[in-house]
Amino acid sequence: MKEKLRKLFIVSIAVAYSSMAFAIVKVPNIFSDNMVLQRELPIPVWGTASPGEKVSVSFDGQTRETTADDKGKWMVKLGPLNTSKIEKKMTIKGSNVIIFKGVLVGEVWLCSGQSNMADSFNPQKKRYIEPEYFKMDLSRFRFSKKNGWYKITPETQRLLSRVAFYFGIELYKELDIPIGLILRYNSGTSIQAWMPKDSSEVIRKELNIPVDWNENLPISFPGVQFDDKIDPIIPIAIRGVIWYQGERNAKTYTGWEYRWLLPFLIRTWRELWATRAGTELRKFPFYYVQVPTQESPRDAEWPWLRDAMRRVLDMTVNTGMAIFYDYGPSLHPENKQPAGERLALLALAHDYGRNIVYSGPLLDRVKFRDDKAVLTFKHIGGGLRSKSGGSHLRFFEIAGEDGKYAPANAWIEGKTVIVQSPKISAPVYVRYLFRKPEPDPEVSLINAEGLPASSFMTDNFKPPRDDK
Repeated sequence: MKEKLRKLFIVSIAVAYSSMAFAIVKVPNIFSDNMVLQRELPIPVWGTASPGEKVSVSFDGQTRETTADDKGKWMVKLGPLNTSKIEKKMTIKGSNVIIFKGVLVGEVWLCSGQSNMADSFNPQKKRYIEPEYFKMDLSRFRFSKKNGWYKITPETQRLLSRVAFYFGIELYKELDIPIGLILRYNSGTSIQAWMPKDSSEVIRKELNIPVDWNENLPISFPGVQFDDKIDPIIPIAIRGVIWYQGERNAKTYTGWEYRWLLPFLIRTWRELWATRAGTELRKFPFYYVQVPTQESPRDAEWPWLRDAMRRVLDMTVNTGMAIFYDYGPSLHPENKQPAGERLALLALAHDYGRNIVYSGPLLDRVKFRDDKAVLTFKHIGGGLRSKSGGSHLRFFEIAGEDGKYAPANAWIEGKTVIVQSPKISAPVYVRYLFRKPEPDPEVSLINAEGLPASSFMTDNFKPPRDDK
């Protein structure tokens, strides 16, 4: 009898402690000391508590109250906040009290993707934030990892994406306000891993992609990265997203389909942010790096991936592409600074009102006249230029109805590029920077500001996959 009573007592204590643990108000790790909150937008704050428990959130003179639902979930929305360089406290009260210190208000960007976004400053590889940056006051430039927010110091730089840093530091210098970067990425991951699993199945069927996505890495299976890294932070208030991903899809033969996969991801994320926040859909900015890789494996779909990324610009609003071909051909370009800086040009122009040239030339129209292709471009800035000087251009090809491309002569005439080949009498397709026999980062067409033109192809031929 005594033994039964002892066991009953132990069980009762365990249940009591379990109830007490559940009763404690909790929030996800995207909220912590030293965080940066997005200015000028409603700020959702959410978490768990006991069902029916009253919860309040106070910050900068605002207090919002709510009651946890029957599953213990709760959310409040603070009204839009003004920029604040002064550190403040956020207080969350329920049966317990949580206080976050050192909170600033400024611009917040989500930085996501695979290995090139994940590539951090690594002292062991002699990759450091340049000393001149530490001569600046970086106290209002911060970043979030899964376990909380950090200030940028010589000690924490090893945790910080290089692309994200060079993006953020340009905003920090230009805007002179707090900047927060939310870092959520993982090496070797495909785009379907960053979508909800159910959603990825919808687009897979639409595009007739194999059930296994030609994928054998568990970290790249549908929904895996979304569940681990994105789902827990929705609907944190952000200005927008920067993205460096696609290499894995080029390797697993979905590079051509990326023209639909990326818009689907963007649309899915935007809808989830709005639905969970209970707000109207906001088509937040989504800027990405056009993958420059040209190296092996030779059958990887690099040219089709790049062209897919270019076409996304005309398929999805509020997007931008940082052209990065001139820093290939490696799978992991050593110099990440231009990628971050070119992403920052997009944000500064589109979101912060700077009157700057923010992109290299992008193909606009093609007209075929007799045996010539006449090309016009967007974003020519101060004019079209040849990287090597003069008007002659390299790396152009044209094809007739049979789709068999031949190297072509190309030259600049005013605001146009003329392409012609003695082998093609009636051209119907043209392409630029397709697959070089010996990959290298050389480009030919730029604008006067030195920004390179995007590679492109005007045909819709799928890459060869007969033996895949």
